[in-house]
Amino acid sequence: MTFWGIELKEGKLVTQKIPKAKGRLRVTKACLGHDSYPNTNARILIECSVQGKIEDPTVLCSLEKPGKRNMCALDIEFGEDDGEVRFSVSGCKFKESVHLTGYFIE
Repeated sequence: MTFWGIELKEGKLVTQKIPKAKGRLRVTKACLGHDSYPNTNARILIECSVQGKIEDPTVLCSLEKPGKRNMCALDIEFGEDDGEVRFSVSGCKFKESVHLTGYFIE
């Protein structure tokens, strides 16, 4: 297994290629970044799409301000047949960021 992680910010699409040499990608957690503001009422949606399969973004989970729901356990796996997976967030009111973590299964 090899650790994997990315940071998502509003308006920035992050594309993750699934290389054959690394195997499958399992995304296991989403959490608010350390720069998230505690006094906002933002509801942040974490979305993904898979090139050629799921073109419209699909919501993986939603997060809220710290103290409510600032992390979410996930168990989502992408294989080499998925090619490119695109991750994005929406609903950020200020400078909130979301971190996705997981690992490659070789």
